[in-house]
Amino acid sequence: MSKLSEKASEYLSREERLNVLSTSNKAGENNIAVFGSVMAVDDSTVMLMLGENTTCANLRENPRAALLVYVPGKGGLQAEGCRVYLRLRAMEDTGERFEQIKAGIRARVGDAADMLKHLAIFEVLKVRPIIDLGQEI
Repeated sequence: MSKLSEKASEYLSREERLNVLSTSNKAGENNIAVFGSVMAVDDSTVMLMLGENTTCANLRENPRAALLVYVPGKGGLQAEGCRVYLRLRAMEDTGERFEQIKAGIRARVGDAADMLKHLAIFEVLKVRPIIDLGQEI
């Protein structure tokens, strides 16, 4: 297991960022989706809310995922962000934490939060820079 560096945690806390999660099912068929609800809980745990969708189905079959966090602004080799390799630890559908996080999302997006049915909790396996030229993140 790896840990989120201070820089990776900073990227995950920025207001302006694009979070793209890649998953695959047990047959290896890939899915990629954009998520606005990604949050770092601590340096080894990342959570996100999701609906009953392809990402959720894939995670039920294969707990591994890769998260690309892109911070807009700079391009090319100066792009900012990170890649976070994850393994699903748990999925919650009820409870105080689930309801609090969903309420926070509802405050931002309104009724669109109704589609959120699951809180996915991941352990961080590995962290790499968005452009990996051998530097640390």
